[in-house]
Amino acid sequence: MRLAELAQHARAELSGSGDVEIDSVTSLADAHPRALVMVGDLRRLPAAEDSAAAALLIGADAPLTRKPALRAGNVRAAFARVLSAIAPRTRPEPGVHRAAVVDASAHIDPTATIGPQAVVDAGAVVGARTLIGSGAVLGARVRIGADCVIYPHVTLYADCVIGDRVIIHSGAVVGSDGFGYAAEDGVHLKIPHLGRVVIEDDVEIGANTAIDRGTLGETRIGRGAKIDNLVQIAHNVTVGPGAVIVAQVGVSGSVRIGEGVVLGGQAGIRDHVTIGPRAAVGGQAGVTKDVPAGAVVSGYPARDHRQALRLDAAVARLPDALERLRALEARLEALERDRTT
Repeated sequence: MRLAELAQHARAELSGSGDVEIDSVTSLADAHPRALVMVGDLRRLPAAEDSAAAALLIGADAPLTRKPALRAGNVRAAFARVLSAIAPRTRPEPGVHRAAVVDASAHIDPTATIGPQAVVDAGAVVGARTLIGSGAVLGARVRIGADCVIYPHVTLYADCVIGDRVIIHSGAVVGSDGFGYAAEDGVHLKIPHLGRVVIEDDVEIGANTAIDRGTLGETRIGRGAKIDNLVQIAHNVTVGPGAVIVAQVGVSGSVRIGEGVVLGGQAGIRDHVTIGPRAAVGGQAGVTKDVPAGAVVSGYPARDHRQALRLDAAVARLPDALERLRALEARLEALERDRTT
């Protein structure tokens, strides 16, 4: 594509010639005469200028460059748009593969694609231009909107509702039973889970993530939320719009996660906790009580991040403090012996 075309896709300002031809986006190390290179760190700008790259993607506040450039207020967003424009995702032809198993009562939009050995159960609905990968399983009455990508070997249990433009990666399980039991006479009685999972528009769910159905109501993932690989979301959880949940997070039952919340990798959230809008939880934090809106917490148990840093620093100084304490005790004992002799 010509650089001028990419500027429109990227919503960026063009600096220099727009007739430069770009056929790929590369790292600085792999730059070549038809490549566009993103420079997020201005310290790398001189090296990018001296590279073989045809053009640069830089911040709007970057200095003028010798090479043609796309200048954007949000470089990473522009980078995403450029990649989407220059390497659009290919998709197979619409239709139901002859090796798929589709119940006669299911409704498949004519523009949708059902891959080989996928299973679509009774009453399921698949929307326009949606792709169902090979080996995926759609349970009874599952509803999937338009322009979704359900990768191979995803399992959607009965009654799940999926919005538009949702991406679910391989191995994810949506709608499994929650971990609920009633103890009686030393026996764990299973509590049936009769609710459902609702995933709103523009959500992405990573590989091997599990989202449990509600016990009676629903588990809901809000519009635009992004969930990484290997995340566990328990029954009756609500994830607010635009939330980001990083890999290996565990969310217990009936947790409320507000709009725009960020949960760092391996964080654990106990049941019935509320995390307020735009709060951030650090990696490996253990959240045992409500987190106010906009707060930043870390550590175990999770507390204000600045306090957690001070505590960590204090703990790091404990060995030296212990040595000094032992030295003082020895001196004190010596003084006591001198007094008694």
